[in-house]
Amino acid sequence: MAEGGQHDGQQLVVIGSSAGGIDALSILVATLPTDFPAPIVIAQHLDPNRPSELPAILQRRSRLPVRTITDQAPLENGVIFVIPSNRHVLITEETIDMRVDGTGRPVPSINLLLETAAAAYGERLIAVILTGMGSDGAAGAHNVKRAGGTVVIQNPETAAHPSMPRSLAQSTVDVVADVERIGPILRDLLLGNQVLARPEVDQTLAAFLERIREQHGIDFSVYKLPTIRRRLNHRIIATETGDIAGYLAYLDTHPDEYQQLVSAFLIKVTEFFRDTELFTYLRETALPGLIARAAARSRTADLVGRLRHR
Repeated sequence: MAEGGQHDGQQLVVIGSSAGGIDALSILVATLPTDFPAPIVIAQHLDPNRPSELPAILQRRSRLPVRTITDQAPLENGVIFVIPSNRHVLITEETIDMRVDGTGRPVPSINLLLETAAAAYGERLIAVILTGMGSDGAAGAHNVKRAGGTVVIQNPETAAHPSMPRSLAQSTVDVVADVERIGPILRDLLLGNQVLARPEVDQTLAAFLERIREQHGIDFSVYKLPTIRRRLNHRIIATETGDIAGYLAYLDTHPDEYQQLVSAFLIKVTEFFRDTELFTYLRETALPGLIARAAARSRTADLVGRLRHR
């Protein structure tokens, strides 16, 4: 297990949609290749009092196996996991956990799924919001973005029910695409992260970051390299340039893309105590020493004062 509660190396795709999203889900799963390199968890708003036919519908269209989650289950690459209509699901560091909902409202909660998946997978999570009514998923997608994950939405202009994808803040969304393109985009995102992690790419990436420092005055070489790779891959996918060489050529003819890239690279720290190692050092090492020295100076000053008044 990696530090920070993230699965070491494994990536995860989570897809959310409302009851009107069966057609969109069917189109998406039909575009997924048999070698899809991550597990997929699908949450669709459904009536909890009626059995769902979604797994059977998706299996007719998908080349990947489709399984309904009935209990705790290990996540497997290339498998589509469907959440039952009468359960919520929490993604933990080691399991998919089920939670019964007693409200009688449509379940599962996409926000809850995304929030727990973001906590467990962080930068290794891709969240997809498809056509749907309401705003479930907006808060969860914000958590995904804050944790460093990737957010993909179906193009609201071509979605049958645009409310759900449109409810996400623009700053939260990495990629907007018609549903027919989302499957290939997911594969490119997952595999692109691996390609950009190859040692031979590092030299090109280092020169690229130096160019950004010279032109924009921001030194991204001190940022975490896996984060830089993932966010660069987002822009490669969004600009449809194929690879880092194609993206560099694109930048030469589209200089305004630099600002998009810089915005993607910048990490907005929203929790003051996020760097736990730093604050542990301050609490256990730095502050006790400072307090001890201050106390010693105070005792010395007090002694000198008493001596002067004798």
